[in-house]
Amino acid sequence: MRALTRARRATALFLLAALGAVVLSVAGPARLRHAERRVAARLLGGVRLLQRRLQRHEEPLFGNLATSQVGYGEAARKEFTSPRPFTSFVVEDETGGQVAFRGQGPVRSLHTDVLGPFSTVFLGDFSALARPGRYRVRTDDGLTSLPFAVGADVFDGPLRAVQRWFYYQRAFTQVEAPYAEGPWVHASDADKAPQGVRGGWHDAGDFSVYSAYLNPAIFWLLLSAADFSPVADDTHIPESGNGTPDVLDEARWGLHWLLSVQDSEGGFQNTTCQTTYGPYGTNTPNSVPPYRNGEVGTLATARAVGTLAFAASVFRKVDAGFASACLQAAYRGVRYLEAHPDVTTDGPSCSSARADNNPEVGRRARSYAAAGMLLATGEARFLSAFEASYAEPAYEMGFLHLDGPAALLYLRADKGDAARKTTLWASLRAGADVALREGAQHPFGWAGRYHWGSLGAGFLRAGLFSIPMCLQHPEAASADCEQALASVHYVFGRNLKQFCFVTGLQRVTRSMHWGFHQWLETLDAHPRDFPGLVAGGPNRAPEPSDVSTPQGRPVPSWGYYGDPAFVRGTETPIDARYTDNDSWSTNEPSVEWQAEAVYVLHFAKFLASASAR
Repeated sequence: MRALTRARRATALFLLAALGAVVLSVAGPARLRHAERRVAARLLGGVRLLQRRLQRHEEPLFGNLATSQVGYGEAARKEFTSPRPFTSFVVEDETGGQVAFRGQGPVRSLHTDVLGPFSTVFLGDFSALARPGRYRVRTDDGLTSLPFAVGADVFDGPLRAVQRWFYYQRAFTQVEAPYAEGPWVHASDADKAPQGVRGGWHDAGDFSVYSAYLNPAIFWLLLSAADFSPVADDTHIPESGNGTPDVLDEARWGLHWLLSVQDSEGGFQNTTCQTTYGPYGTNTPNSVPPYRNGEVGTLATARAVGTLAFAASVFRKVDAGFASACLQAAYRGVRYLEAHPDVTTDGPSCSSARADNNPEVGRRARSYAAAGMLLATGEARFLSAFEASYAEPAYEMGFLHLDGPAALLYLRADKGDAARKTTLWASLRAGADVALREGAQHPFGWAGRYHWGSLGAGFLRAGLFSIPMCLQHPEAASADCEQALASVHYVFGRNLKQFCFVTGLQRVTRSMHWGFHQWLETLDAHPRDFPGLVAGGPNRAPEPSDVSTPQGRPVPSWGYYGDPAFVRGTETPIDARYTDNDSWSTNEPSVEWQAEAVYVLHFAKFLASASAR
């Protein structure tokens, strides 16, 4: 009967595909009248909806015990979440089934409103398992987890993949073999850049370069180098083997863009903007129209000053000449800000990243600039500038606010005021305590926020609050260390869908394969997405315009709403409001949260390797 069902489904798919081909051929000629083209488009959309419905295959929610699919450090806390109570469990070897650990019933139960029908979950603990290997958890009622690893190197591969995302997103250059490590290549778009503009990364699934998102991305790459001193110079990017850690080579690529968009008065442009796209599935970086320069503004300038000053302090040890160039550009930016003390401007280009006439955003951006300059120069005037624009780091970071990064830069500055540093540490401690409370109340230990970019929210809270506490007092703040790691475990599979929200990781059973991405959709490679792409994640209220267009040509796009392969509605549990398709409000990457993920994974690698020594 199953074979017959499969045969019928295959026949139906074949017939629908044939009908679709006919529709495509009929819908194309220019001689068709407008009404006829509309009918043809509706018919094409209907055929594709039927095809898509037959392709539907989603794993049942909470069909497995929830663990990370990547794994855990040897000395790390290791927990799983079960949808029902159990009296005992075992951790068994993945291949042979030998029992490596035996545990009792739940260490605690938890009530929740984010998992739909699963209103109570039950947590098991197998932290005592420290022997390296590959395992799965099995409870006495037969539920199992997906396989995972335990070891000192479990985060090495994921970190490499997530960090290499930046190579694939580089603007105004080719992505080429052999560095692509697969079919994900495109020709250079350097000829489309405005004169003198170079470097930077295409943000998200489109092609523009935004000051608002590129600066925080560079910040987290630089902080990765500053906090964890990585030495890896072998991630197979064009600069690998040059004696500089690859994370700094990638940060330098972003810094090149900043240096190239500074004007003669010292101000910085807010974007290099691409505003025109063809139909989805037709766009590559070298096929779109020329880019245009964004406007110079105080917000873009303040961001650039803080970032370039931080870069100067980090690069002094590896490239003194480049560090000096960054600092001189930052000084010119300071003069521009001083000449426009009461102005908050960003410019109208690429309006999604604007914050014109928002004095709060402007104040926090200036505090970031002052903190960076204090770190890089130690000059007393930047103490005063920081105090004049001071904003307490907020746990709920506002859009485009930089008070958290400003605080971390200030705390690194030797000339920072001791009393102010005490206040800042207290603010970070308060934020870390909120993260601990939220993690304790969440069914998967996650301290994030269900909105557009939820996974980034979890990484940001880890990077701004939990990790600083952990690095300051590793033993006394061990709970903060584990809370930061909880954001990693959630992304790697300890969630309602038991789903890894990152593409292409080795030895992961169930993961993301399809994000909203202009040039990958056009390339139509197999696999479709390059490794290391981090999704936005579950969104409590996906954008109403994130809809499917089954009649789209040359390809359909399947958004959050209207995709028969991923049926979603108000009854969908909050933690499952995500689709592995072209949904840009759940499944589009971002240069900012990608860099936050890099930082937190450097931390996870550092912790796993340190605990094994």
